[in-house]
Amino acid sequence: MALSRGSSALEVLDALPDGDEPSAWARDRARRALDRVADADDVVVIGKSLASGAAEIVADRLVPAVWLTPLLDQRHVVDDLGRAARRALLIGGSADDTWALDALPDHGLLEVVHLDGLDHGLERRGDPMASLEALRTVAARIDGLLAAL
Repeated sequence: MALSRGSSALEVLDALPDGDEPSAWARDRARRALDRVADADDVVVIGKSLASGAAEIVADRLVPAVWLTPLLDQRHVVDDLGRAARRALLIGGSADDTWALDALPDHGLLEVVHLDGLDHGLERRGDPMASLEALRTVAARIDGLLAAL
């Protein structure tokens, strides 16, 4: 989405090493990535699942974000999302055990996209067409956020 809008993207691909604490690892990766783009005018963090452990860093840096299947079953993630100083788009599905919407604070900058029947991979098991339609919805919502910034 960013590239199609003429922006650049810094993609961080990594895997949690055995024995590392997941949220500390996510915060370290986010800190290092954001340090690399510190001079950029418009930065948006887009993270999936485990990356939501970095919501603290994103809130501290005053950066808007898209969180795909954030770990809302973890109190520190919910607390850090509640500290968002810029718009944050949270996307998840009702068949995902980590998608605990009741835990979220009432916060005007958190925009929730709740997709009925989708799992943690944002897929509807056994229904590839519904999964593709969900991907279309997710892409359109992310594009909308990028356009608004």
